[in-house]
Amino acid sequence: MKDKLSQGREFLLDGIESGRFPAGSKLPGARDLAAELHISFLVAQHVVSSLEQDGVIECVSRRGAYVRHGWENRLIRNHLVIFQPFREWIPGMLGFLAEELPELRFSRGFRRGMFELRTTFELQEHRDDYMDLSRFLPECIHDEGRFFSRPFRGFSEPDGRLFGIPFIFSPRVIFFNRGMLAAHRLPAPRKNWTWEEFIGLIRTLRRHYPAERVFTYFDRPYFWMNFIFRAGGKLIDRLPDGSTRVCIDSPETIRGMALLRELCTTVYGFVSRGVVECPFHNGDIALAMADRELYSVIHHSGFDDWGTVPLPEIPGGRNVTTQATDLICVRRECADNALAGKYIRFLLGERMQQYIGQRRYGIPILKQAAQASIDSEDPRDLLFLNEMNTMSAEYNVDSPPLTEIIYGGVSDIIHSDRPLEPAAAELASALRTILKVRDEIRRKKN
Repeated sequence: MKDKLSQGREFLLDGIESGRFPAGSKLPGARDLAAELHISFLVAQHVVSSLEQDGVIECVSRRGAYVRHGWENRLIRNHLVIFQPFREWIPGMLGFLAEELPELRFSRGFRRGMFELRTTFELQEHRDDYMDLSRFLPECIHDEGRFFSRPFRGFSEPDGRLFGIPFIFSPRVIFFNRGMLAAHRLPAPRKNWTWEEFIGLIRTLRRHYPAERVFTYFDRPYFWMNFIFRAGGKLIDRLPDGSTRVCIDSPETIRGMALLRELCTTVYGFVSRGVVECPFHNGDIALAMADRELYSVIHHSGFDDWGTVPLPEIPGGRNVTTQATDLICVRRECADNALAGKYIRFLLGERMQQYIGQRRYGIPILKQAAQASIDSEDPRDLLFLNEMNTMSAEYNVDSPPLTEIIYGGVSDIIHSDRPLEPAAAELASALRTILKVRDEIRRKKN
């Protein structure tokens, strides 16, 4: 049971997040708040004062309390924020949270929380904003053998700092619609299929369907990095000594960008950043590249005429896919290590891991929960376990400014008609100059 102060805070915060008390609006006075919530006037005053200290509201002498503009950017000491707060498994999690960790408040309106679940790319981009969680591993993971170890790669620094702990993870595979292929006597994709077979299938499908019903193409790093990885390329390489090597102009990376252009023009007939209007689980798309989250959506949709297959092989490349991960992270500003430890133990605990496994949302990091989650009688689901060893979370971004330059620049190259080699060389040269200046500034500071 939450105390009266917490109940009062939640009442006002819920009203602000829901829009009942929009930015700039006047809040109920302390006497009205006390009467509505059946709390004392003194407690109601403390509620208002505490939210003023948090920067969420502003108190104006003799006029009252008002919701601040930009309240959603404030960082509240006990807030839990999840990157997609309306997932279908959230209500069940909230029930567990109320029982086991009532100190935390789940927020749907604030952009940041002291405690968060973030995605691979998002967390890597802002890694310096988060606490080192390696200190919590001995108390939160008593037996490392109970947890998958591979998904942790890509979330630690050369000095051992761990800025995120995987909650769930998944490799990416190709989903295909059996009915749409069979309607045109096209064979289902097979394991070890080649890039040429993949492109050939898309080219044939385009004769029968509009682009948006052929393949899900997204202009997002988690999408196009798969093909750069599989061509043997990288964007940047973070080395053990802390330095960064630029790989954007390597032959392998340029080859991956060339294949992405081929894919894009085959689907759309021109260089496009992609528009997807038809959801795969409705049976309206022939091919989709996705993680196990889509498996969960399809499982609950009733659509069953589909299959899964690994991503196509690229001769001379690598068998690598980008790892999808939801990560446990804690902001550097957190001063409550005890609560941080409870938060980590809550999400890694058997109860929560088994629950997320039952929802088939990704692969739980706890092996026991993962084994119970995967349908061993369904080869479509087993493929995710088989492809685990191909995962890589080495997106290798290390700061928001660098990320914007790298991913914005690479995306612009892929989706333009500029000659690839000089365009990649120009971007790589600019990055090397930026990194050289940055490293020199860091050396002087040290």
